[in-house]
Amino acid sequence: MEILNKVGRLSAQEMLEKIEKAALINYGLHRYPVKEYFSGNPGKRIVASLDNADTDHVLLEILRENPDKIFEGIEIAAELSGTSDKVLHIPDEETELMDSLKILAQKYDVALISGIVDVRIEQECIYLHIVSAKELADVFYDCYIPGIYVSVNGNKLCKVAKNTKIAGLFESEGITDIKGILGGYVWHDPAFAEKTVGEADLSNGVLCTATSKDCIVQITQKKLLASRKTSCGKCVFCREGLIQLEYMQREIMEGKGKNEFLELTDEIGAAMCFSTSCSVGQTSAKIVLSATEQFEEEYEAHIRKKICPAGACTAFVNIYIDPSVCNGCGECMDICPKDCIEGKNGYIHMIDTFACTKCGKCISACEEEAIIKTTGKVPKLPNRLTKVGRFRKH
Repeated sequence: MEILNKVGRLSAQEMLEKIEKAALINYGLHRYPVKEYFSGNPGKRIVASLDNADTDHVLLEILRENPDKIFEGIEIAAELSGTSDKVLHIPDEETELMDSLKILAQKYDVALISGIVDVRIEQECIYLHIVSAKELADVFYDCYIPGIYVSVNGNKLCKVAKNTKIAGLFESEGITDIKGILGGYVWHDPAFAEKTVGEADLSNGVLCTATSKDCIVQITQKKLLASRKTSCGKCVFCREGLIQLEYMQREIMEGKGKNEFLELTDEIGAAMCFSTSCSVGQTSAKIVLSATEQFEEEYEAHIRKKICPAGACTAFVNIYIDPSVCNGCGECMDICPKDCIEGKNGYIHMIDTFACTKCGKCISACEEEAIIKTTGKVPKLPNRLTKVGRFRKH
């Protein structure tokens, strides 16, 4: 292995000095100087992974593109620790990636484990973020460049200088409509864009913008659901807290929100921040707590006014056929996946609101633009088939 030839010519002290000179900091949520972690920790197991809370997995792109360097970084860490016990965790759903790494894992004698790190078992390990494993190899190949990995709205992952303005990243992507910004695991208002990536905590590489048409409650609910699927369920506060937080977000989206939900969210979220064993519960709580703090008015609109300001929550949306515009062509009936539009040629069509899923396919199919999506009141409509042009509102 080429990397062993390089490090083999160096003493442990020389290796540590090289890492210290590069000012290498462990990536992700567990930030500490890498050099200090290896000083005085002989024989400890090396465990490499993403942060447990990282459900976006954008940083796995580094593993896909540089698998050899990841394993070489793990090998360097093992050399410094004086251990042969090496583990690489891959998220459960990344089965193809797991399969693609088996040969390399055998070559470097690294055990592959599917799933998150069990912090109870690995309390005495040396935890190395996947990105740090790659950067550790870069240090010894003399090609390490400091920076922050960022993916804007799921686009290509790039490494940028720490002094790069977030606003500049958005500008290069042509992003102008910004209601909120999810930076790492915390929601922010648009002013957050004036920070640099070094000032922001982007430990999972994620910068996600919410536009005026995006619902903060909806996005937060999806994040919590992803955390529920990731959680091992061994921590009571994480398991039960995630169930309650995700449930309340869903109820709010469906028009069933209650005034006490915001207070309960604060109470449960605050408890999860210090009562859960790993980052799954801790950072999930931060996502929802920051959402309710930064966008309290949007939550109150859902709960008290029973409206979704973004028009994204279908519980607050009504779709109807304007009887004064419909020409009875039948195009909407043909495209409706649930067969919930009643009508026949020359008659005003009607939507069965109980069966309608509000998918909106009928809207795009209507050339007359007779199908309306609204968050307001629905006008008086026919309650039986009526010939085109014969319906009177009064």
